[in-house]
Amino acid sequence: MGKYSKIAILFHWAIALLIGANILLANLAEDLPKAARATYMSPHKAIGISILVLTVGRILWRLSHRPPALPYKVAGLQAKAGLTVHMLFYVLMIVMPLTGWLMIGANGKAAPVDFFGLFTVDMAIGKNTMLSGFAHESHEFLATPLLILIGLHVLGALKHQFIDKMPFIQRMWP
Repeated sequence: MGKYSKIAILFHWAIALLIGANILLANLAEDLPKAARATYMSPHKAIGISILVLTVGRILWRLSHRPPALPYKVAGLQAKAGLTVHMLFYVLMIVMPLTGWLMIGANGKAAPVDFFGLFTVDMAIGKNTMLSGFAHESHEFLATPLLILIGLHVLGALKHQFIDKMPFIQRMWP
């Protein structure tokens, strides 16, 4: 069974860790007063930018480097389900950061995002309360499908590894 390239593996795990960190940061900030929330949301925004950039890189890598073929045992509906989950992941890994950007960029008071002390990113796109509100609702709504996809992805890998007895995890393990 083929293994993914080192670059594909790096993209996978870097993005996975960053998504996990952003979910944690958002949950920690959820019920805090506005002033205290910034402690968690500042790195959340920088990580969101990182996820967007890494996802574009990952897509470009995937388009130029064919992934290893699926084992013959994974066919039909399972293969289609896996492809669908991956495509939806790519969509969400682009749309989630963009809705976050629109949410803060269109609120009329967007401060530049500190990118881990290295530089700042100007998020402002001009005040548009309706766009900011729509992006906010979209960003929060899309978190649930993202969590479902993560669960399906992990369960699928575990099923193939332990029930089907295929070395699936090793394909993407560093």
